[in-house]
Amino acid sequence: MVRRLVPVLAVSMLALAACGGGDEGGSGGGSGGGSAEGEVRQVTVGALPILPTAALYAGIEEGFFEDRGIEVTVETGQGGAALIPGVMAGQIDFATSNPVSLLQAKEKGLDVRVVSHWTSALSEGDTDINGVVAQAGSGIESAADLAGKRVAINTLNGMGDLTIRAAVEKDGGDPDAVQFVELPFPDMPAALGQGNVDAVWVPEPFLGSLQAAGNTVVTYASKDSVPGHPTQLFFTSAQLLQSDPQLVEDMTAALEETLEFADANPDAVKAQIKTVLPQLPPEAAENVTLEEFGTDLRREQLEELGGLMKEYGLLEEDADVDGLLPEE
Repeated sequence: MVRRLVPVLAVSMLALAACGGGDEGGSGGGSGGGSAEGEVRQVTVGALPILPTAALYAGIEEGFFEDRGIEVTVETGQGGAALIPGVMAGQIDFATSNPVSLLQAKEKGLDVRVVSHWTSALSEGDTDINGVVAQAGSGIESAADLAGKRVAINTLNGMGDLTIRAAVEKDGGDPDAVQFVELPFPDMPAALGQGNVDAVWVPEPFLGSLQAAGNTVVTYASKDSVPGHPTQLFFTSAQLLQSDPQLVEDMTAALEETLEFADANPDAVKAQIKTVLPQLPPEAAENVTLEEFGTDLRREQLEELGGLMKEYGLLEEDADVDGLLPEE
């Protein structure tokens, strides 16, 4: 099942923090207190309309959730930060989000808890699953050249500008001189072509399409900042974790089985891309580069991201990585 997020999920994170964060809300579509043997539990999952979400549908198709008495309804949101309030309000049981948004939520007092890895940038090779693209002949040829330029990202003060700043500084440029513009990913190719921005930070399938059109990848910002860092993590609220630990345990097991299947069966994941991005041509779906799945939470890279967040002002205090991740 797929449905769009209801408007109430636009409630601000700051307001939720003022209400006490994880102490509020219920378990939403979950069972809220365990389930009798054989009972099917309804679980609502918030995910982004991006390629990696196809792995979730592959896991549903394979029956990994059904085998554990879980029926999943997927709701889509435009960014991980937008899904956090829904989880904290109990309207969504589990969701995916990037680690930057989750660590910012922790600092605001929202007790979000990671239950599973979801996706990571590529650990090996010269390319990656996202990159900063400029028009050919623009004179923008390296990360340092982005200083003073207008760069489109999907969310301000998020993963895009964090990794781009780090890449620019690493290349000898001034990270504070980059001018970030917030745009949805689907609007970025047109904005670049019309000259409204100088460069765009995009994932697949936009990255491959822009390259095929003759544009230039200026930097693979993730690889040039924190190679192989987590891009999405699956999380829930502390309230659900405490009220229904069996549901969380079963959901985590199904997610991890899904991740292992996705790593071993990329074609099965690509076959589900049409569910997430129905407008994408089949030939484009076949040729996209998928993010890395797997169950490793990559703590070291998360800690490195947290250090960069504090350095660039996205956090005031040290990142609470320990409070975010499951106990080892």
